[in-house]
Amino acid sequence: MRDGNVKPERAELLSLRARVVVVERAAMAALEAMLRIRPEQLTVILESTRRRLAEGYLDESFAPDLTDPAERTFVADEVERLMRGLEYEMGFEGGISSPENG
Repeated sequence: MRDGNVKPERAELLSLRARVVVVERAAMAALEAMLRIRPEQLTVILESTRRRLAEGYLDESFAPDLTDPAERTFVADEVERLMRGLEYEMGFEGGISSPENG
């Protein structure tokens, strides 16, 4: 493994970033497989998950470690944006293009 001259505190953040990318790609592969098998069910699942997460982050009992209302709103908005982008990529109604920036 190449780590060059990366500072340890920065390496941890970069490692988390890499994990997020890998999880996103694995999830996308699973969603594409489900799209081929049960597209009508996938639409319902994505939409209900988007709604539940976006609304959940606005509730203080959901993710109680987020105590700042501005942070809760930020995460809720990001969930909404990212889920709508995913729906767009999958070709579903209601999806909104959301550029990827790695």
